[in-house]
Amino acid sequence: MLKVGQLLKFVSDLNPQNTPTRLSFYNFLRGFPHPDDALTPELIETFFNYCMDYPHWASNKAQLGHEVHFLLENFNSFYQQKFDLSPILFPQKLQLLEIEHFSDLIDAVSAYIKTLCGEKDKFRVLPDQNKRVIAIIMREDKGLEVRCFDRKFTIRKGLLEPLRNDLVLYYTPELELSSHHTHKIEVSPYITAQFRILGDKITGSLLRGYVFQKLQEFKNEPLHEQTRVLFPIKRLEQFFVDRRTDPYYQELVSQLERTCALIQQGDAEAVKWSSMVLSKSENALDNIFLGDKLMTLLVRDLRHAITESNRKNISSSGLTNDMLSAQHLPEADEECLKITPLKEFDLTN
Repeated sequence: MLKVGQLLKFVSDLNPQNTPTRLSFYNFLRGFPHPDDALTPELIETFFNYCMDYPHWASNKAQLGHEVHFLLENFNSFYQQKFDLSPILFPQKLQLLEIEHFSDLIDAVSAYIKTLCGEKDKFRVLPDQNKRVIAIIMREDKGLEVRCFDRKFTIRKGLLEPLRNDLVLYYTPELELSSHHTHKIEVSPYITAQFRILGDKITGSLLRGYVFQKLQEFKNEPLHEQTRVLFPIKRLEQFFVDRRTDPYYQELVSQLERTCALIQQGDAEAVKWSSMVLSKSENALDNIFLGDKLMTLLVRDLRHAITESNRKNISSSGLTNDMLSAQHLPEADEECLKITPLKEFDLTN
C-alpha cells in the first residue's frame, strides 16, 4: 500500500511553490497526516473538504480539482496505477450548502451523529452561542468524544454530512485527553490545531489559511503554557466538566485568593507578580469561564487590591519626600549661617 510520504515527496519534487493549489496540497500533506500513514481516497477528500471551507477555494473549486487530479494521475503513472482515484469525490462535483436556521443545524448534526454511534453509545448535541454545535458522545467503553461542527454541509449518498467532520477531542473515562488519539480542533477562524498528548505535554502544530501554512509547532511542550490551544480546549470542557473539579480553574481561583490576601497584608513580592496573575485570570475569564461569578468577583477584588496598594505606595512616597525636604531645610539654614558675611564697602572713599 502506498504511503503519504511517497505522495509528499512526489509533490515536493514538482516545486510546490509554483501554484497556490500545489502549495496548499503540499502543506496539507506535510502538516496533517504522518508520512507513514496509508494513502487513502478519504485523505484526499479531507483535503478538498478543508479547502471548501475557504471562500477562495469555494470560488475556484474547478481549478483546484483539475490540478490535483492531474497531480494524482501523474503520481499514479509513476507508481504503476496503485492508487485508485475512482472513489474520490473531487470538488467540481461537491455540493456545498450552509444551513441557515440554527434549529435545522441541530437536527442535521443529530442525524449525522446517530450514524457514528453504536447501540449502547449515548450522545448530546448542544449549541455554542449559536455559532457552532458541540456533540458529546459517550462510548460504550465510557470514553468521551467531543466533536465540533459549523453550518457548512455537503451531500454524500443522498445524506447531509458536515463538511469538516474530523474536529474531535478524545477523552478517557477519567475525562483526561487521551494519549492514544490524534486530536484536532479549530482554535480560531481558519486556524486549526492538530496534536497528540502524553502526560501534560503536547506535540503537534497549528496550520493557518487557505494554503495551510504552518503557523506554530509544538514539540513536547507543556499544554498549560500553550494558551492558543489550551483556551479552546477548556472552552469546550465547560460543557461536560464541573468547574469545581477542574484543576486549571481551581488553580486560578487559588492564585487569585492568595495574591489578593498577600497584597492586603502588605507583601511587596505579591505586588510584583500580581499583574501576571491578574492578566492570566482576565484572559481565562474572557475566553473560557465566561460569566463565572466567583472568578469575576476574585478578579475584581485583586484589581482593587492592586489599585489600593499602588495608591498607598504613592501617598507613602509623597509623604517621605515631604519629610526629607523638611529635614533638609534646617541644615540649609545652618549652612547659610556659616557663610562669612561680606565686608562693608566704604563708599566715602
